[in-house]
Amino acid sequence: MKISELQEASAGPCGRLSLNEAMKKTLCILLCFLFLWAFPAAAAEETGICGDNLSWTVADGVLTISGHGDMYWYDMGSAPWYPLRQNIRSAVVEEGVTSLSYCCFFYLTELREASLPGTLGSLGGMAFYGCRSLPEVTIPAEVYEIGEDVFYGCRSLTAIRVDSANPSYWEDDGILYAGTSLICYPAARPQERYEILPGTEKVEPCAFSYSPLEELRIPESVRSFDATALTDCYLLRAVEVAWGNWYYTARDGVLYSGSMDTLICYPAQKTGSSYRVPAEVKNIAIRAFAGNGNLQRLEVMGSLQSMGSLAFVSCGALRRVYFHGDVPEDMGFSPFPESARIFYLLGQKGWDRIAGKNWNVREVQPWTEETDLLGKSGRLTQ
Repeated sequence: MKISELQEASAGPCGRLSLNEAMKKTLCILLCFLFLWAFPAAAAEETGICGDNLSWTVADGVLTISGHGDMYWYDMGSAPWYPLRQNIRSAVVEEGVTSLSYCCFFYLTELREASLPGTLGSLGGMAFYGCRSLPEVTIPAEVYEIGEDVFYGCRSLTAIRVDSANPSYWEDDGILYAGTSLICYPAARPQERYEILPGTEKVEPCAFSYSPLEELRIPESVRSFDATALTDCYLLRAVEVAWGNWYYTARDGVLYSGSMDTLICYPAQKTGSSYRVPAEVKNIAIRAFAGNGNLQRLEVMGSLQSMGSLAFVSCGALRRVYFHGDVPEDMGFSPFPESARIFYLLGQKGWDRIAGKNWNVREVQPWTEETDLLGKSGRLTQ
C-alpha cells in the first residue's frame, strides 16, 4: 500500500477525522501490516531438476524428490533447495530414487522428518549434516552405502532405525552399525553410559559426536578407533578399555593407543587442574583435550612428534604448558587456546625456530631452575 493510499484509508467519508480517530485508524493499518509480515502467506511452489531423471519440489514446507535414478552431486550449500532451507520441515524422497548426494540435506535446520524410499541404495556423506531438528530416520533395506558424517550435527537425533531386511547395516536399539563397525551413536540418545558391543572392530569418524555420554567402554575386540570419534562429547567424564585389548588402553579415564604413543582423548569433564602427559606419548591427536574447562596446567614429559589441530580448543582455563622435550615436529593448526603460555626446557632442540608458527599463544619462553618453575627434584612446582 502506498503512502497516499494509507492517508486516504485514514480519512473518513468527509475526508477529515479527529486526531484521535486518525491515530487509531493508522495504528490499526500498521498492525495489519505487522501481522502480514510476521505471518506471510504460504510461499509459492518452487521446483527444478536434481538428476537426469529426477525433479524436486518445495511446497507448504515439504521438499519432494521424485523420478528415477541417481541425484546430481552437490557440495555444501549448493543443492538447489538450500536457499529455501528455513521453510523445509519435511523431506519426502519418492520410490524410484536410487541415490542421494553428498550434502543433499545440508543444514536443513528446520527439517523434522525424512522419508526414504525402498529403492534407495546410496546415501552420500554429510547428507543430513546439521539437520539439528531431525529426531529419527529409517534406513531402507536396499541401502548398501552410507558416506561419512551423514548425521553429524543432528543434535535432536535419538534413533537411527534400519529395516530388518538390510544385509549391510543394522541397529543396536537405534545405534547404527555396519558389519563390525560402529557408524553413528545418535547425538540426543538419552543415555549416560554405553558399552560398545563385543565383536565390534572399528569405530568410525565422529561416531559419538555431540552425544550426552558421560562414560564409554571399549571392548577387547576394537582394533580401530578414529581420533575424531569423540569430537564434541562435552559431558564425557571417562573412557574405559576392556582388559585384553592390545590396540587401546585407558589410564585414569584418558584414552591412549595400546603402545601409549598417542593420546587420543582427554575427556571434557575430567576433573583436575593439572595433568602430566606420560613420557611414552609421541603424538597428541586432533582435538584430544577439546572442551575441558578444568585443566589449567599441562606438563609434557617426553618429546612429541606431532600435535593435532585444535588439540586444546575451548580449554579456556589452560594457562601454562610445559615441554620437557624437543619442539614437536608436526604441529597442527591453532593447537592451543589464546590463554595459554608455553614454556620449554632450556637446551631442548627446535624451540628457537618456532617464530611465525600458528600456535595461537601469547608467549613462548624457556624455563630453568632459576625461573623458579622447578623444584629441587627437577620437577615443576608451579
